[in-house]
Parts: sequence; C-alpha cells; structure tokens
Amino acid sequence: MKNFSIVVLISGFLLFLFYEMQKSTEFEVLEVNSPTQIAVDLNKNGLKDDNETITLSSIQSFSTKPNEAQANISKRLKISEENLLGLGFLAENFAKETLAEKKIKLENKNSQIIIDNKNYETLLLISGFAVKKNGKITPQLQANIKKIQKLKLKILNNKSHKYHKLNCKYGLIAHNAQILPSSQLPKDAKPCRFCLLKHEKYKNFKKHNQKFNYNQDNISNIKSPALIYQTNSIKIFLTDFTKILKPSNVCETTICKALIQEINEAQNSIDFAIYGYTKVPAIQKALENAQKKGVKIRWIYDLDKNNTNIYPDTLYLSKIFTDNRHDKEQTLMHNKFFIFDNETVLTGSANISNTDMSGFNSNAVALIKSKNIANIYSQEFEQMFNDKFHKQKSKIHHDFVDENFQVYFSPQDKAITTQIIPLIDGAQKYIYIPTFLITHKELTQSLINASKRGVSVRLILDATNTQGNHSKLNLLRQNGIQVKTENFAGKLHSKSIIIDDLYTVIGSMNFSKSGEGANDENLIIIKNNDIAMFYKTFFQYLWTKIPDKWLKYNARSESLDSIGSCSDGVDNDFDGKIDKADEGCKVVQGKYKAR
Repeated sequence: MKNFSIVVLISGFLLFLFYEMQKSTEFEVLEVNSPTQIAVDLNKNGLKDDNETITLSSIQSFSTKPNEAQANISKRLKISEENLLGLGFLAENFAKETLAEKKIKLENKNSQIIIDNKNYETLLLISGFAVKKNGKITPQLQANIKKIQKLKLKILNNKSHKYHKLNCKYGLIAHNAQILPSSQLPKDAKPCRFCLLKHEKYKNFKKHNQKFNYNQDNISNIKSPALIYQTNSIKIFLTDFTKILKPSNVCETTICKALIQEINEAQNSIDFAIYGYTKVPAIQKALENAQKKGVKIRWIYDLDKNNTNIYPDTLYLSKIFTDNRHDKEQTLMHNKFFIFDNETVLTGSANISNTDMSGFNSNAVALIKSKNIANIYSQEFEQMFNDKFHKQKSKIHHDFVDENFQVYFSPQDKAITTQIIPLIDGAQKYIYIPTFLITHKELTQSLINASKRGVSVRLILDATNTQGNHSKLNLLRQNGIQVKTENFAGKLHSKSIIIDDLYTVIGSMNFSKSGEGANDENLIIIKNNDIAMFYKTFFQYLWTKIPDKWLKYNARSESLDSIGSCSDGVDNDFDGKIDKADEGCKVVQGKYKAR
C-alpha cells in the first residue's frame, strides 16, 4: 500500500512537471504583421520587443501592401495585381483569425509555428493563402481568386469617405483605409473619380450594390459634426463609429489622447475603476512612466465567478500595477472612471479596450476638472478599494455639486427611478437616447407617456440588443416611438440621454434593472444648454446616417445588414463565429434578407 502511494505521488509529480514543461514551450502571439511575419512574446513579458518577430521564409504569402515580392508572384503566376491584393485581404484575415492572441509552439529553432497541433505554414498552403517559392497555382488558390472576384473588394478611405479599386494609387496611399466587400460599403461613400468613375466597371458595381438594397435611401453627403466640446472646466468627447470600421490598439481618438495627457500630467496619484482591459500600448506605457516618476497608481477591476474577465488582458495588467482590488461577486463592477491628483475626473461609457479607445465603438466621455466632483468619486473608489462592492457600499451624500452637475452611483442611488424618470416626466420638447440597450420597465413606460403628451422621443439602439425577452424595442415601437437599430460594425456603446437642450446624461450605467440596482456604476447629469445642443447635433447626425429601413427592421450585428461587420475580425454577435464563418455574412444565391 505504501509503495502504491509513492508511485501515485511520483506519477502526479511527473504529470505536473510535464504540464509545466508544456506551458513553458507555449508563446503568445502579440501581433500578426502579415501572414508570414508574426510577433511572438518569446521572453513572456507581455510586450512586443525587438527580435521577437518570426518570419516564415520558405513560403510566399499574399499582402494588401504592394511590394517587390508581390510583383514577382504576380509575374510568375500570372495573377493580376488587383486579384493579388484581394488574395492578400483573405490571407491576412485568415492569419489573424488563426493566430491573433493565441498560444503557439515553436519548432526547428523557431522556424515553424504550431497552432492546435497543426503546422501553420501547412495551413497557409492548403488553404490557398501562400505558395512555395517555386510553386504553381493550386486548385484552392484558384478558388480563392474566384471568391474575391465575387466579393468585388474595394478600398474605403475612412477619412475622405471615398472608395477605390484595390490597385488604385489613391486608395493605396491612404493611411486611414480599410478593404471591404462592395456590399459592405457605406451608402454615402463616394467612388474615386480616378479609378471608378472613368471605368465602365463602375456601372456593374452600382448594379451589384442595388441588388443588396444598399442604395435604397438617397443619403446626401452628411457633414460630420464636432466630436469634442470644451471649456476650462469640462470636456465632452464623442466617437463616430460610422467612420472606424475595424478596431485598433493605436491611440488615435480624442478620448484616448486626453486620457494619456491626464496620465502624463499627474503628479501624485491616479486612481481608476475599470470593467476590464485589452492592450492599448500607449495607455499602458503612460501609466508605467507615471509610476516610474513616483505617481501612486491604484485600480479596481471586475472578475466573474471563474476569476476571469470578458477583456482578456485584465489579469495581465494586474501583474504590472499590483496595488489593485477586484470585485468578488457575480454582479458587475462596471465602472469606467479615472481620478487624477484628487482634482480631475474622467468618466463615461468607454472601456480601456481596443474597440473603445480606437473609436470602433460609439462612446461618450466627460473630463471634469473639479475638486468637489473628484472628492465624490474618491469616496466611491475608497469604498470599493476597501472591498466594499455593490450593496455593501454606503450611500454617498452628494446633492448638486454646483449648478451644472449631479453625480450618482449604483446600486445605492437608484438613479433611473429617482433622477432620470423625473427628468423625462418633465420633458417638454424632445428626448433623444443613443444607448447600448434599454430593458428598464418603468423607464420605458415613462418614455411612452412622454410621447403620448407630444414630446418627440427617439432612440438609437445597438444591434446586439434588439432581441430577447427583456428588450423594450418592440414595446416602444408599438406605442408609436421611433427606434432605430444601428447598422455599423462597432457597438453603439454610449449610455446617454439628451433632454430639451438642457440636460445630458453620461455614464457607465446601462438602462436596465441590473445597471440601476445591482452593478457598481456611475453617471453624471449635466445641466448645460451648450453641452445638450452639442450632443443633440451628434445624435441627429447618427440618426440621418442610419437608413429609415432600420425604423422597421432590426439590423443584425454581424451580417450584411451592418456595415463593416463581416470584415472587422470581431465576433459582433457573440456567437463564437467571426466574419465569413458567421451565417449572417453569407449570401445564398445572390439574395439577402434583413429581419
């Protein structure tokens, strides 16, 4: 018996060693630069360092960036330049779907990548996304060429809002550009005069677009509104997700730049409570620099019952900034706020994620320089930092901080019931709501009552939240209220209300029972005519850009309904399928029907 126990212990120890050895040979893919150039975290520090790029030199893949190697492939295989660029689009998407943020193994002195026990180089070859250096066109490669010809790919310049042929010199030099199937182009985008309007092919392209009903609404050139309002004490930031059709970890939005500026200028302390984190290197670097110069950094984040977070890099960040706490309950710590030097607060709907910081999602954020408001947020932060979350917290007494701001926290303040509904009940002219969702029963009834007394009530909802038993979309429409579902790749992630050119609601709280009465949330009610009119202008812009078709139908979040959603590399409807793998992104016999 004793010998048996020893054997069991030794076997367990050997299994443990084997498991640890397996883990030590796995590396995280940090970035897919191209199908054959992969940045891998070889030293396991979570950062992309020099000499951490693996290059597969025995094969040639395709790219959306013309170069000498591409030209040689084109000449040798007799593939047109435009088809070659289209193959690059498919190959790059395949590489990202296969490798991005995955664990891989390296063999033969790091020259071979193994993913899910399969040789990645072999996967590229058999999928028709690469050829051997002297190889010929394979049947799968030929099938891929036919596929891109059916897709009629175009380059969309998100800045100029023009689209081009793949080999157009003006499309290729654009910095803010994205390749999309023709059916996914925004209806108000304009064709390039150089490469499309001069060619007969454009007529066929127009017919193809009409086949999918994407030109059913005659939308003229809509002028983009201002995305920032500022005075000496407050700044309001908005993001236009109709222009950014793919997420990025590059910090280019005004929200992200403002956050980094505040981090860089902090002298003593930075306290922040965020739902979770995905890598945005510029923000992480700014926090690291602040910590090096002596700024005290503390933060709070959410974990579920399995000690995980919906955002994959949350625990990674907790190991870098170790003075932190996390929610231990099943309800969410859903805040997104920062406090700088106990003087300035940044808060709103934006998570510290690549989807929110890049402008891929639509968000509203307020930056307020006020010691009074910073003090209120600090009281809330300290409670959670001392492991008091949700109903364990004490109510903070904070009536009007001044004549312009009211601050509320969930679940103690029940802000929908005690604050927002009274504002709606008192509305005289209009109530505009750009929001991720609405499931709150009493709030819905208040909106119906306002509409019946003659107030203009309009809502724009995110496409992911139009179905389900809790959604109030159908009830609102049945009572004559205009509700549009957005039809863009990103999320309409704001949780905002604009009332009568006077009140603006901005915060982290979704308009739901859990947002009001269970989660840790915050919101600000701003009483300011200029801010309300600034946000109203943006709402009207979104309303105009979303076709009236979506007043009646519900756009599906990952489908040909939603512009860019079939080529953004994101699982928009959370069904485990991305882009071409999702049923919504497939066309059967040239027909597609919205629901």
